[in-house]
Amino acid sequence: MQPSHITTLGKYDKYRAQARELAASNLPPNLQGILDVAGITHRELTTFKTWQDQPERKVDWDWTFAGRYCTIYPKAFDMSVWFGNSLCSLTLGRPTYKGTEMRLDFIERSPKNCPYAGEMFSVSLLAYELYGTLIGANKLRIMEPMNDKLIKHYTSYGGFELVGRKKGNPHYLVREL
Repeated sequence: MQPSHITTLGKYDKYRAQARELAASNLPPNLQGILDVAGITHRELTTFKTWQDQPERKVDWDWTFAGRYCTIYPKAFDMSVWFGNSLCSLTLGRPTYKGTEMRLDFIERSPKNCPYAGEMFSVSLLAYELYGTLIGANKLRIMEPMNDKLIKHYTSYGGFELVGRKKGNPHYLVREL
């Protein structure tokens, strides 16, 4: 690994930790002290394996790549949300190549055992907005929402516009930070 890559990893590790800490302290009062915001480590990846064979699961992502994601993309943001010992959600994203927009690339909530399942997107949105602001991005993208139901759900949070596929680029939702 190049020294500049290592330096960038270290610098953005601090931003990741700061964004997670700010997100946890800015949760709605009914969630503060109840939900824990963390990164994605071996603990999260091991716990994720219990999701894999659940029929209620909406996507089939193999989150084991998350352990390498921030190494490959040193400016990336990874996050997990816990309720006690229950893993509630995982998210991964990274800035655009110009760094002007923050992408939320992958988001999944636990198919079971999370009494705050309906809050997982708002927690992720808060953290990604904070991280984007910390790194100097001015917009947030939600990459390739899977269906119209999700597009409607995400746009209900206000300010999002749908940008269609063009020139080989995927569709996404975008809003100002």
